[in-house]
Amino acid sequence: MQYLFLDESGELGFSQNSSSHFLLTMLQTDAPKQLKNAVRRQKKALHDAGWPRELEIKGTSLNGCHRINGIPHQIGERRREYISGFIRAIVRANVTIHYAIVNKSRITENLRQAPYGIAYNYYSGNLLCKIHNKSIHEPIKFIVDKRNKETHNNMPFTGYIQTRIISECNHTHGFDIKHEDSRDWLGLQAVDLICWSIFRHYEHKDSEFLNLIAPHIGVRDSWYA
Repeated sequence: MQYLFLDESGELGFSQNSSSHFLLTMLQTDAPKQLKNAVRRQKKALHDAGWPRELEIKGTSLNGCHRINGIPHQIGERRREYISGFIRAIVRANVTIHYAIVNKSRITENLRQAPYGIAYNYYSGNLLCKIHNKSIHEPIKFIVDKRNKETHNNMPFTGYIQTRIISECNHTHGFDIKHEDSRDWLGLQAVDLICWSIFRHYEHKDSEFLNLIAPHIGVRDSWYA
């Protein structure tokens, strides 16, 4: 069984305040328990240092924690060290990281004008098919954060992805898509941190964290980046 955890950074809007890039990241593992234990250990260390248990640990919150009331000063000062610790633990946990990076200035007009959700489905389907054709020949459990604003009922994500992987990739094994709450899934928390870290490279020219991830990258699907 292969587990794939999906997250995104940036968005596909085109307002003045929108991001310049859009990133999809899929974290693949056949050892989900090993990944869970790695993330759990890093979270425990952060909680022991004073991180509030009610505050979800995400890339954005950890990077900006020096501006959050109630976060100990020493965590804020060491925030990049904590992020690096999470990344190192995740990539040592028998994972492969795949991503699709989209330079939004080069998105074709038909996708710009398409109903909301089509572009997200399209880039997700392409990335998944490339991953599948390269390395997967067994059942898949595909887990998406149900709070993801880009997946919604008006442009069904699940049916689209199932159609792509069955019709284009000739996938004949089990394929299960679950929309789960990231607060309950350590794999989703792991891919959030990885996705945020990769996005820092493209959107903010901050490559420190991508350098830790690079040896563990499988498929890199670049759309005019």
